[in-house]
Amino acid sequence: MSPPSQAQQRTGPAGQTLLDREVIELYQQYGAELLRWALALAPDADAARDAVQETFLRYFVERRYGRAIEKPRSWLYVVARNYLARRGSVTAPEVAAVEWERVPAAGSDPEQLAQRSELARQVFATLTKRETACLRLRAEGWGYAEIAALLKIRPGTVGALLARALSKGRMVVEGGGGRPAAVVRSP
Repeated sequence: MSPPSQAQQRTGPAGQTLLDREVIELYQQYGAELLRWALALAPDADAARDAVQETFLRYFVERRYGRAIEKPRSWLYVVARNYLARRGSVTAPEVAAVEWERVPAAGSDPEQLAQRSELARQVFATLTKRETACLRLRAEGWGYAEIAALLKIRPGTVGALLARALSKGRMVVEGGGGRPAAVVRSP
């Protein structure tokens, strides 16, 4: 490793270097989000945590070498995805629906919550791995171009996958179970 730069040697509160603070702030900002995403792709929680840890370690090493990272969020997701893919750890999520639901408001009806949870589970059970990944990233606020770059697909494919996911969701909600309904033509 090359020697740290003067900026990296400077210390702030509690003896932290500027680079240490940068990585800590980045982890605080994106760590939980990246872990949720990795949990959907990895076969188990340990593999997801390993991916996140390795991703932030690689960020630290890259920055330590003085390399500039223009879009840290995108960089983190690409590194985590590549890490999981190289380990052969990328799998389809078994049940991703539970973590998509928001924390219920105080006084929410438990029966309604159970019905919503079951409906969400049914919707996600109909989605492919790529549809789930696109939907998850879009819900996190990613744009089509960013999702396409991360998943190594074309932006048009992102749109098609999201459209299919929404269509499947509508079919489940309307009682079709996620399968296309037969077309009935009136005479």
